[in-house]
Amino acid sequence: MKKIAAILILGVGVAIGAFAATSGNLTLTGTVAQNLSITVTPAAVASALDLTTAQNNLAVATITEVSNSHLGYTVTVSSANAVSASSSTPDFTSATSPDTLAYSLTYGGTPVAFTSGIATVTTATAKTPAGGVSNTLGLTYDGSTANLSAGTYSDTLTFTITAN
Repeated sequence: MKKIAAILILGVGVAIGAFAATSGNLTLTGTVAQNLSITVTPAAVASALDLTTAQNNLAVATITEVSNSHLGYTVTVSSANAVSASSSTPDFTSATSPDTLAYSLTYGGTPVAFTSGIATVTTATAKTPAGGVSNTLGLTYDGSTANLSAGTYSDTLTFTITAN
């Protein structure tokens, strides 16, 4: 009886071993979150402009674009004053007088063209390098003959990045 039980157990063990796999698969899966950002680093001069002088392509900020979208991305800039006036020309506006001073911009050396206060400054068809792409924002204006009323003049520029 012990021999029969031993043979039976041995037979079951051999049968189980015959059905064991000789290879196996392991699927490794990971995810990468969207990395889409824009950083505006103003130059010190950006908040202390002398509007009684003329400036030509004065570097007022560095804008760094970062995107890991393989389809690329788009960057726009809007001028608060030009948007409110639905204008193609941004300007410095005073809160205390009707005076304004028009200005123009370059982005990475390319002139910026506004339509109703908004301009597209980057249309990329691929992702950026890991550290991003930096562009200098240049400002041009001529206040030397404007005879502006005393006061503080400003405009707010908003940069927006979107994935394609």
